[in-house]
Amino acid sequence: MSTVVIQTPRLLIKNWSLDLAKDFLFLTQDTGFTQFPITDYRQKDLTAAKIWILNNPAKLAVFEKESSELIGMGGLTPWRYLQEDLIDLTYRLRTSAQGKGYGFELASALVDYGFNQLKIDQITATITPDNLASKKLAEKLGMKFDRPIELLGVPTDLYRIHSNLSTLPGAFY
Repeated sequence: MSTVVIQTPRLLIKNWSLDLAKDFLFLTQDTGFTQFPITDYRQKDLTAAKIWILNNPAKLAVFEKESSELIGMGGLTPWRYLQEDLIDLTYRLRTSAQGKGYGFELASALVDYGFNQLKIDQITATITPDNLASKKLAEKLGMKFDRPIELLGVPTDLYRIHSNLSTLPGAFY
């Protein structure tokens, strides 16, 4: 697993480590973090949180720089849909971090990292139809609605952005 450290003006985004398991466990109990689930991130105990960290190397911890507080999780997660290999943008923030522009700052940094550092051709976002804030964020990133799909039994809207359209506002590289 490669070491990832992404810095934005207000965020530090980096790999999870097992010493963060207790903080991750606490984060997964936050109602804002678990809102609009396709995947249930809630962990039942410290052992489950450690196992999740070990099994999800594409997910990154997100810290607010000013306070050093763990405020969320994000990542570029490989997945397969209808014989197509894709990379999905993931972002989740605790309730206290929502509504401050951190979601766009995080998502923009991850898309920029994916296109400019990892040389990914396209990035998707899977968003539940009722998650209007994430749809607005995806569109602000330049993502376009692709089609409705069902993912893990959940009706989901699939968005995409291609690297040739990646002139992102707020790019950090």
